[in-house]
Amino acid sequence: MSLLKNAKEIWLLKPTTEDLQAGAEYASITLPWTFNRMMLNSSSAGQQRRALNIAKGIVAQEMLRRKLSERGVNCPMQRKSHRDEDLFDFHITINRAIRRLDIKTINYYKNYADVGRKPLSRELIIDNAAYPGPDWRLFFPMLVPHTQIKQEKEAYCFAIAESIDIRNDRTTDRVGDALTAFPYGDPLPFLMYKRLCLAREDNNQGVYIRLRYKPAALLDSKTIECTVIGEWDGKLVKTPVTLKANGNVTEIGPFSCICAFQINTADYNNLYGHIEIAVKRNDFEEAVYNSARQNINVAPDNPLILRRDDFCNLILPSHYTLYVIGWLPKDEFLQQCRQYTGWVWPLDKINKYNNQTWTQITERDAKTLDKAGFSDCIQDKPRLLKAGWMKTTGIGGGACCFVFPNVGSKSGVKETNLYVLPKDLHTMDTLGI
Repeated sequence: MSLLKNAKEIWLLKPTTEDLQAGAEYASITLPWTFNRMMLNSSSAGQQRRALNIAKGIVAQEMLRRKLSERGVNCPMQRKSHRDEDLFDFHITINRAIRRLDIKTINYYKNYADVGRKPLSRELIIDNAAYPGPDWRLFFPMLVPHTQIKQEKEAYCFAIAESIDIRNDRTTDRVGDALTAFPYGDPLPFLMYKRLCLAREDNNQGVYIRLRYKPAALLDSKTIECTVIGEWDGKLVKTPVTLKANGNVTEIGPFSCICAFQINTADYNNLYGHIEIAVKRNDFEEAVYNSARQNINVAPDNPLILRRDDFCNLILPSHYTLYVIGWLPKDEFLQQCRQYTGWVWPLDKINKYNNQTWTQITERDAKTLDKAGFSDCIQDKPRLLKAGWMKTTGIGGGACCFVFPNVGSKSGVKETNLYVLPKDLHTMDTLGI
């Protein structure tokens, strides 16, 4: 099959309004059922990042599905229900057999302050398609998280999405709004834990919540229209409620879980106080344990508080652009990444633009490498990881690349990844033939 060599071989895809809406809808309902790979679920910001990542994945999937269909490629999606854990799979013909294709998208935010990168383009990717590091400004690794390498995927499709930074911008370049907040902090397990949700449904005993709106300024809305998105009896439940400033408590239920809360744009713009959500009643009283053997069927002592910053816009920017670079069977990926070097984060006092080679291999590192089948890539003299891996510190920073630049202590990759380079990929025009 043809390997990537020309800029025109990279597909440039744009979303439709329907794509953007599909991403927002799916992201608003599926958080309780989505594996929390990087344990981002303890804070409001973490919940928002998880949901935005889901929205981005669904939009990318919709764009790619349409492009493949236009080329006559049959690519039924794996997704059947919002409760499915694997969201981003296709079933596609590769070498005359149906294979499970996983879309791997990383996100380039083009409105960062100047950090030394050139603007993203297909030509820039091709010019550096064979560059293996250490300068992260020219480095385009095609990443697969090490925690996913044992999953039953049979091929990967790699893409870079370009947009403004959507984590703190809720209004620019949007066709609409899906202003959404999620359970977070101490109330989160009780309201969203999958096993507890299923137990409530199995026993036909749900949870009831009460909502109260507390304004903080004269400019606050007099009322807020809030939609509570939850589930009961295996079905989605969307309950609109009108909350009056300092008015009576609104009680609703039953729910097996609470997925999200949504408000409209006008109310969001005039929300200076907060919405308070507390548990009114819990009909299912049996203990349900998490992996740490903690009973999470315990109603939280304190209410969930939602302020302006707890809402994100799940509608992505209209100019969201997907650079679909190429694809690779999993066995080829695992083989190709063995020709590269392991990297850790830059040391700014030496060179803020260069990653460091991965020379210090801890006992934990060795276990991780062995679990993935790479223990034979640990070189002793000199000490070095002779394989394409990018390490994270585990506390916020990691090895850097063009998409994840060195912009401070929490920059770089957020988890440890394996990588190959764009030059190793098969062109998209060869997928499905």
